[in-house]
Amino acid sequence: MRSLDPRTKLFLGASAVALVLFTDTALLHGVEAGLLFVSLWVFGKIDEWLRGLRLMAPMTVLVFVITLISFDLENALLASLRLLNLLTVSFIFFRTMTPEELGDGLRKMGIPYQFSFILTTSMRYVPLIGRRIRLIVEAQTSRGIDLRFRIRNAGNFMALLMPLLVQSFLLAEELAMAMESRGFGLKGRSFRKTYRITAGEYVLMLFCLALLIGFLWWQRG
Repeated sequence: MRSLDPRTKLFLGASAVALVLFTDTALLHGVEAGLLFVSLWVFGKIDEWLRGLRLMAPMTVLVFVITLISFDLENALLASLRLLNLLTVSFIFFRTMTPEELGDGLRKMGIPYQFSFILTTSMRYVPLIGRRIRLIVEAQTSRGIDLRFRIRNAGNFMALLMPLLVQSFLLAEELAMAMESRGFGLKGRSFRKTYRITAGEYVLMLFCLALLIGFLWWQRG
């Protein structure tokens, strides 16, 4: 997967998302969930996915409960499985594709560099901000400030938000200075790595496209 051209990865990811979105039965979503689990095992990402499940599970359960109250059990299963599969597809996509590959792939497809830079920078900074949050929570906890998510602790959250806000401004200033020193607005940017879609990748994309079209035709009866 790492050796594929970024544009091929983008196509495969978009095809997987389209497949999940167009699936209209809970049984087929269950089959897709099984295939996605096998993919996680092949890529060696099961442990990371299980850790991320702590964030995905509450959203999935919430969607299930709301849909069950509004409609029925079948629609609740369909909506929750679709959401879980979409989150899993996104997890696999972003864990097998680096921000640099994503940005280069978008630029090769004609997307403006400014847009791809914003997207890839946000992908890099989200884990960084997450680490900063953990460090702030640990530091404030060592000072006796309880930052656990409880109603009685609502007044203590400023001890988390203010340092995080200050550090975010410092990171933004450092990024702006780095961009200016490297001539961000210059034209004619080159790629650090040469990308080329091989014949095998064209065959793979055509095969996936044929599978998607065949699946849609089969679902329409």
